[in-house]
Amino acid sequence: MYGYVVPVKAELGQADFCLYRAFYCGICKSTGKMFGQWPRFTTNYDMVFLSVLLHDYSKQEVTFSNEGCVCNPKKKTIVCRNELFDKIVAVNILLSYNKAQDDVFDGGGAKKKMARRMLKKHYLKAAALLPEADKIITEQYGKLLELEKQNAKGIDIVADCFASMTEKLGLLLTGASDEQLGKLLYNVGKFVYVADAIDDVDEDYKKKRYNPFLAEYGDCKNRKQFLEAHKSELTFLLASTVNRAIECFNKMTFTGASDLMRNIVHKGLRSKCEELLGSEKKLPPPKI
Repeated sequence: MYGYVVPVKAELGQADFCLYRAFYCGICKSTGKMFGQWPRFTTNYDMVFLSVLLHDYSKQEVTFSNEGCVCNPKKKTIVCRNELFDKIVAVNILLSYNKAQDDVFDGGGAKKKMARRMLKKHYLKAAALLPEADKIITEQYGKLLELEKQNAKGIDIVADCFASMTEKLGLLLTGASDEQLGKLLYNVGKFVYVADAIDDVDEDYKKKRYNPFLAEYGDCKNRKQFLEAHKSELTFLLASTVNRAIECFNKMTFTGASDLMRNIVHKGLRSKCEELLGSEKKLPPPKI
């Protein structure tokens, strides 16, 4: 979806790296089995974090197998399908379709429209499998669209749509009502929205698209100028969101994937903040 919630690869132990890749490849392979080959390209790192988190939190048993891939025939370890995994894969399809639709509403060209059209039948299948998740996503994207139409100011108000969606989806998938899990998911979701808005600010300005920071601060000549003019506000916003996520994480107990998730929450989010605020160009897609 976005790719802002990732580990610091250089500080991952071999076992945690293999586990992370196993979840990534598992999502990709499961997507192919459930929805066909093309939707496998919707696999993303943010969903890997969500999958690892929810599996560990819910104590869902994880099994592994060694399988090849059309992109790489060499066999590798993957996480096998289970009930929770299938739900996460379906949620990823729902989110990917709504993201494609949002891109079209933002003035996306032929490629964006084609992506939405190609995802439509897969979206309908996923919505039939998880109607409650589809309702959550549709409602929150609808609220976000209305705020965009109003050129709404106030990053906390606008980001709440995506943050609340992330929280509600995680609680739905686990059947939990855990306050700390909800707050962790909320702040991770808010971080993703804020990070994406910062990353897109230059492009949004040039294409005259809505961006909460442009609505709040006005014009920006270029990304470098924007970051220099508002670095203190942006640093505080990102740091406070990450710190709240870390605080929630520290109050929770995890088992098999605790070190991997600690790397992502404690180090990965902070590292991404530094990248966002230190780059004069939009960040390239991460590679783990």
